[in-house]
Amino acid sequence: MKKSLVGAGVLGAAGLAAAAAGLTRRSGAHPRSGRTVPGAPRVIVLGAGFGGLNAAKALASQRGDSELDVLLVDRYNYHLFTPILYQVATGGVGPDNIAHPVRYVARAYGFGFQESLVERVALDERCVHTDDGPLHYDQLIIALGSVTNFFGLADVQEHSLPLKTLSDGVKIRNRILDAFERADVEEDDDRRRALLTFVVVGAGYTGVELVTSIRDLITTVLLKDYPRIVPAEVRVLLVEAIDKVMAGFDPFLSETAVKTMRSKGVEILLSTPVTSVEPEGILTRDGELIPSATVVWAAGVRANGLVDSLPGERGRDGRLAVNEHLQIEGRPEVYVVGDCAAYKPEGGPLPLPANAPVAIAQGKTAAANVLHSLRGEPLESLRYKREGQLVSLGRSNAVADLRGIKLTGLLGWLAWRLVYVSKLMGAKNRLGVLLDWAFNVFNKRQTNRL
Repeated sequence: MKKSLVGAGVLGAAGLAAAAAGLTRRSGAHPRSGRTVPGAPRVIVLGAGFGGLNAAKALASQRGDSELDVLLVDRYNYHLFTPILYQVATGGVGPDNIAHPVRYVARAYGFGFQESLVERVALDERCVHTDDGPLHYDQLIIALGSVTNFFGLADVQEHSLPLKTLSDGVKIRNRILDAFERADVEEDDDRRRALLTFVVVGAGYTGVELVTSIRDLITTVLLKDYPRIVPAEVRVLLVEAIDKVMAGFDPFLSETAVKTMRSKGVEILLSTPVTSVEPEGILTRDGELIPSATVVWAAGVRANGLVDSLPGERGRDGRLAVNEHLQIEGRPEVYVVGDCAAYKPEGGPLPLPANAPVAIAQGKTAAANVLHSLRGEPLESLRYKREGQLVSLGRSNAVADLRGIKLTGLLGWLAWRLVYVSKLMGAKNRLGVLLDWAFNVFNKRQTNRL
């Protein structure tokens, strides 16, 4: 079943200004499908994440006078700003404020959009099969993103909460609030302790940001709202299979993050693989059962399963190997970008990471190469310059590595907020997030169940 729009909101001032300025689809485009004149080459972009949306924008804005039919397809009709999705899970921002309607962007840049679920890609037919029927293409850009990696553990998938979609964020928020509501009236001590134990599995960037935000929500808001619950009853744990937090991050900043989390009251269990998630809690490799009614699985992601049928080598995370032009093996008309692509720069030991800056760069390069291909021009190689890394550690605290400049504490936090607000799409979303953050300063997080 197709997913419905969550948080499209209303057209903000920026959107009205754009419409008034005439930033609509190209003249000659079909008023519904975004098609140009019959017979124009069709480029289909799958996925409205960072890679796909930037590819569609680049195709539409750089096609010049060329007739080109650009169609973006996604199961949701909004672009999700995933870097702060964890704040939806902890009441830091409202769901509407990190979801930007794709049709606003499509109208402004002049490409088509279709809300459909992609079921399979038939390369020999040059066809994408969706739940709304087949779509034929001349050139294809696959940017379907990633899914939570449960490592084949069915019980983990059944009993833990992932954090990949907007609805995931809302579910986690509801689970945390519901745990406090139930614990407030629970008479059994063991059950009460399980309700008040919150476990995040996976100490990557997402896990670290989420666990510190949960701790802040509990400390600054929930313990005040539930006076019958005392701080000593609450446990917040970060569990990691290896012996490092945020592997690959700057060692000094990683250690700073560990010290900050522990100072906030987060328990960190390293070298502790989780072998099972049961209704009663998590089971570690040494056989210990940690009772918990709220387990969030942030232990990794893998490429969307739809790329499994495509030709070429792939890594353990399912990402498909692409060349320097982002094409897949034997199919020069098919480009793969973002979390589905594994591009290893020449001389590099590992593929580029699956993150938003890489996806944006790949989306723009793939779009440029589609246009070069259609014009008979030489293709471009991907050029990516590392922008830096930022990780929030809760209220007034973050660690940041901005091209060698290391920031911690309040300075890191200010840099983190400035960067992410600047990258949000749409004036309405930026203003909404800023207002949410302003209320957080006064401990006014959103704690109503949705």
